[in-house]
Amino acid sequence: MKISSIYSDGMIMQRNKKNTISGVLETEKSIKAELDGVSIPVDVKADGSFTVVIDEQEAGGPHVLAIGDLVIHDVLFGDVYVLGGQSNMELPVLFTADEHFDEIESADFAQIRQFEVPKVPLFGRKEEFLNGGNWVNADQKNINSFSAIGFYFAKQKYLKDQVPVGLVQTAVGGAPVESLMSEEVLVDTFEKIYPKYESSGACNGDKSKCCLWCYKEKLAQNRDADFVAKTQKEDFEFEQKWRSELAAKDPGTEAHWENLWNDGEGESFTMPSTFFKTKYEDLRFGSVWLQKVVNVPEEFCKGRIQLRLGTLIDSDDTYVNGVRVGGFGFKYPPRRYWLPDGLLKPGKNVISVRLVMTGNIGGAVIETPFCLKNEDHEISLYGEWKVRMGIKADEPLRGQTFFIWAPTALYNSMLYPIRNYNCKAILFYQGESNGEYPQYYGDLLVKMVEEWRVLFGQVPFLMAEITMWEGEGPEYGEDVFLDIRMAQREVVGRIPDAYLIKTDDIGQFNDLHPQNKKDVAVRFFETYESLNQK
Repeated sequence: MKISSIYSDGMIMQRNKKNTISGVLETEKSIKAELDGVSIPVDVKADGSFTVVIDEQEAGGPHVLAIGDLVIHDVLFGDVYVLGGQSNMELPVLFTADEHFDEIESADFAQIRQFEVPKVPLFGRKEEFLNGGNWVNADQKNINSFSAIGFYFAKQKYLKDQVPVGLVQTAVGGAPVESLMSEEVLVDTFEKIYPKYESSGACNGDKSKCCLWCYKEKLAQNRDADFVAKTQKEDFEFEQKWRSELAAKDPGTEAHWENLWNDGEGESFTMPSTFFKTKYEDLRFGSVWLQKVVNVPEEFCKGRIQLRLGTLIDSDDTYVNGVRVGGFGFKYPPRRYWLPDGLLKPGKNVISVRLVMTGNIGGAVIETPFCLKNEDHEISLYGEWKVRMGIKADEPLRGQTFFIWAPTALYNSMLYPIRNYNCKAILFYQGESNGEYPQYYGDLLVKMVEEWRVLFGQVPFLMAEITMWEGEGPEYGEDVFLDIRMAQREVVGRIPDAYLIKTDDIGQFNDLHPQNKKDVAVRFFETYESLNQK
């Protein structure tokens, strides 16, 4: 028997609606189903497909659902919300700790649960049944992986009415709207709008995403599974080789520059800032080392201590007193590293960062948190650091092909397999990856919403507008997303039962992923609640 993996232990199903579960019998001729030991009807077709229909249920649980040999425990009925979009919806609670540390540390909600749909691109066909993923509670074991907007929204909802809240998390960082549509709808939409927008721009040659001028080529190319697998393998192997060779040739690796440097080694450099207009500005592919010595009073060393290093550009390995405490392979995650007990000592301590540039001007984003923090106090790390040249790469690191951003990739593998999973509303935060072509974004979004409502029902569509942002830096200027935001404001009036969540006043000029996701979630919740009062 096959059914989608979203129907699994701990699931939350929509209350006060009939819930239909579809599957396929592989060897069985018939099948039985029960809810809490009470038989429920099963309709089996001649081709082996079947449906189980669960009558409307009041909020609560836990229940036990049995379908054939599959027994699903701890089933709740409550209110379910599909989370869609890209990184600002996907952004995990972990990355909002600066804003909401106490709230995260105290989270323990057994009746707020999330199912994160596995992120696997698929081309040329739709996946019938979902594989992988599991339902998790919003507790201390799992809270950090929750969508931040999803969790803060669910918490508001649960505290209001004490009804279980289920989040189906489908957002993927970097996903353009084209990846969230089926091939037939995407092709039909592009063909219809092509005459209108043919002269409005040109293909930028992006090897991951598509646009109006290259979608046919991308769709045809990605249907070749051998091409996709070969490209992924080559990209992965090239990056691994590039990084390992860079590390092997880096003089700081063998000489252990993570330890304290001798006096006179290294030049003065102010952090957080970038290497813009310094001799390291052109080192777009290579490594540098940064180090700061900080004196710590004895009383500060008690309790949990976190090292906060803003947003480093691009990847890092970070050490305290010679011990690696963390690192990320790309720019965007805020660097927040918990230090092992006893690592920070009273007196002199050494913080070292091996920074690898993979195409950008290196350094750190300005005006971001740089400090050591315990439960009550902070020690600033702003100001003078030391910097040393590591190694310049022999060749550039070529960018990966992110097939997960390609047209239809996520619709086929993530959305279609969970069709008919009942929900109360769709919460959507997307548009940054369509910012280059705002002129036709609205036309695509209208069709995407129509298609999602075929999957999930005629439910409200709540969309966050793209927040204010002034670009990657190192120099900041105009609001990058003004045009896409204007397109969102225009298109929301063309989509029935759609609502725009204002965010342009709560962004951060230097951060594509602002941490204040609770503010956005509250606005989602207030808008959603206003619908129920109409």
